[in-house]
Amino acid sequence: MASVQLGSTQLLDRGCIPPAYGTRVVGGQDAARSPWMAYLIRNNAFACGGSLITHRFVLTAAHCTQLNDNLIVRLGEYDASTTWDGPTEEFRAILIFRHANYETQRYNNDIAMLKLDRIVQYKANIRPICILLNPNLRATINRIQEFVLTGWGQTSPFYPVMPTRLQHMSVTRYNYPLCYNQVEKICASNPSKFACSGDSGSPLGAHVMYNFTKIFAQFGVASTVTSCLGYGIYTDVFHHTPWILEVMRLYRN
Repeated sequence: MASVQLGSTQLLDRGCIPPAYGTRVVGGQDAARSPWMAYLIRNNAFACGGSLITHRFVLTAAHCTQLNDNLIVRLGEYDASTTWDGPTEEFRAILIFRHANYETQRYNNDIAMLKLDRIVQYKANIRPICILLNPNLRATINRIQEFVLTGWGQTSPFYPVMPTRLQHMSVTRYNYPLCYNQVEKICASNPSKFACSGDSGSPLGAHVMYNFTKIFAQFGVASTVTSCLGYGIYTDVFHHTPWILEVMRLYRN
């Protein structure tokens, strides 16, 4: 949504601003490289998606994590079936922070942060996603209707094979009953495409204009998929920015 103007609003990490040659999320089934994407691995298998938000932290869904988890975070991934698409880097999640009010039954506050075992050095294929911090932006964000979900989830409810190549789809904000009066959730739908198994934890974002530069900002974390029935429920990232900042303040070092 390049028409949304944000002026000089605060960003969590200005490293998310793309260089002139930067990649974009663009049209098509296969996504262009999205350098903020995190590929979470458990027991040598893909577990969930996530997003790099700073030099040390990755954002994902709380339900993607487990007690005493041993998650590996791969950054720079695009096509997991080959190494020809460029180098990747792997990190250990040394600390996992689930939101204190996460509810396993209804997936309320389904958000988590992973602290990586070392600092991430930004480069062309590894860069954070933009997180907006200005508390006065709530009304502006609520007006955004079109989003993009990026992840490695299956592409069809009738073909349960997980793609190895990063996928994306466009979705529209949808006032599904499970989102009524739920300030920490976003519902979005695309009748012809589906957020399916494997998309959990992946970022829901949109293009916005920041100081005359188009950036891709994250507004949701994929939380509940609907057996590929066409809509999904996403944890509202902007609602949780105070929590994100508090975790970073306490555990930055």
